Amino acid sequence: MEIRSVSNDPLMTNMNQNKKVDSALVPPQDLTKDKIEISAKGRTMATTELSPERLEEIRNKINSNFYNSDEVLNKVADKILSDFKK
Repeated sequence: MEIRSVSNDPLMTNMNQNKKVDSALVPPQDLTKDKIEISAKGRTMATTELSPERLEEIRNKINSNFYNSDEVLNKVADKILSDFKK
């Protein structure tokens, strides 16, 4: 998004147009992208194999919006709050 001018004052407009961007203040491209970091525990869990039955159960719950239910959302919120209180 670019904002060219907020004022009709020609002096202010010219001042904004003449400003140069200090390259030291511009973050490198890779810092502006989203990143994800997976903990060691998460990596261990990812290597744990699930039975086909368990995978099917999880798929069914996702497809039925089970994880969007108030009951599940409240449990998650309670767990987050208890972790913050520690």
